[in-house]
Amino acid sequence: MKHTIILYSLLLLLLLLACSCERWIDVKPSDRVSERMLFESRDGFLKALNGVYTGLSNRAIYGRFTLGPLELMGQYFKGNGNFNGAYSQYRYTANDVTLAAFSNYWKQAYYLIVNCNIIIDQCGDENPLLPAPWHGIVKGEALALRAFLHLDLLRLYGPVYSTDKEQESIPYVTNSNLEVSPVKKAREVMELLLADLNEAARLLEESDPIFENGVANSSAADGDNSLRYRQYRMNYYAVKALLARALLYSGNKTAAFDHATAIINEVQQPGNELFPFVAIAAATNTAEPDRVFSTEVMFAAYDRHIEAEVFDPLFLPLLPANDFLTFPFQNHNTLYTGRLSELYADNSDIRYRTWWGVYTKIDGSDKFNYFRKYEKVATGAASDKFRAMIPLVRLSEMFLIAAECDPSLEEADRWLNALREKRACSTLLLSASETERMTNVAAEFRREFLGEGQMFYFYKRLAEVIQTIPDASQYQAGRTITMLPHQYVVPIPESETEQRN
Repeated sequence: MKHTIILYSLLLLLLLLACSCERWIDVKPSDRVSERMLFESRDGFLKALNGVYTGLSNRAIYGRFTLGPLELMGQYFKGNGNFNGAYSQYRYTANDVTLAAFSNYWKQAYYLIVNCNIIIDQCGDENPLLPAPWHGIVKGEALALRAFLHLDLLRLYGPVYSTDKEQESIPYVTNSNLEVSPVKKAREVMELLLADLNEAARLLEESDPIFENGVANSSAADGDNSLRYRQYRMNYYAVKALLARALLYSGNKTAAFDHATAIINEVQQPGNELFPFVAIAAATNTAEPDRVFSTEVMFAAYDRHIEAEVFDPLFLPLLPANDFLTFPFQNHNTLYTGRLSELYADNSDIRYRTWWGVYTKIDGSDKFNYFRKYEKVATGAASDKFRAMIPLVRLSEMFLIAAECDPSLEEADRWLNALREKRACSTLLLSASETERMTNVAAEFRREFLGEGQMFYFYKRLAEVIQTIPDASQYQAGRTITMLPHQYVVPIPESETEQRN
């Protein structure tokens, strides 16, 4: 019995070439000499690790998949054309398009995981080629990436965790050979990924240059950027934020709250913010708008082709009407109505002002909203720092975790309003009940993570208490659909199950 993903991964050991971010060398599975040659120097380790980071922006995973299928499943956009509504209707085996998307996601994720495992194996408990701080950085980041990828695989293909954590879910792959990794219960997967994140945090706490140099989001004068651009690496704070995310998904609200608030306290020290909230002027700048709110992104994938490969095929308003994703609307002359006004109850919200544009046909016969978060902006000193960024972990999630998990309703509102203030929104009144608290948290989460592939996972995590979610196929505000548990579980690809059977 062969594990198809392991075999596929070993056929293509990632090796980053000297000056390229997107080229690889193929290595045969039996050619362990070539693998050893890769790890004969510190630079070899760094190139292999960079290969994993580059793989994150693959169209199959945190590129087009995140902004297309996952956003349709989160009931943001109406699916037309090639999407046929299959994603937003949770018909995961409806056609070849959906089958291929979920199969490719699975392949790419495990492909990257096995390459993380190769790096981890080569690092060992210590390695003379990796003196301090390099051993902690390389091994810590590889462990964190392995956990990060497994967490999203669990959230996509696993059962509803809150009710079915003892069910079998996915393999947790920790080897780099052809051994089959057994499918584990969801609880077991969670335990393993939490252990990886804790170990990664321990290693990075002793080695991460972020403590001395900050995010260092610029090139070094000598051209060596190995210790820079920490927002695009699994830095210590990103790992701690992932721990908060995973703990909340596992149902441990107390620990999630402790981690989230500890991070906020550390990175939001007045006057010395490590991940400062985006300035309203920077977000709304007409020449170089920072629509991804880059300063507060704790971890991101890098894709310098994001406009052409992601924005244009999904959101470009010049596409035929059935081929691009947008909110349906009722009155063309009053665009801020229906579902859009329901989402952004406060139209001063910078998320509404910067993420949505109005496109008017050249003959003036029609106009409509289009989503422009990843639209191309003018190249300049400011935009060079964020125009290729795909946010994967951001500071605002810690505020929302704190708001959801704080034992005090009054303090929960304080966390929410602290975030809303940074988005130029009015202050919420005190939540009168737990139900109202969660309604407010869900609404804010939905506003905050548009275009980042997180909303479906939010609903899945709370499937036991939130049975109805917004209906993206309707333009009227307030329309909902009722979700059943099986609609949250994407089937494991046939290529994997056939091999196991």
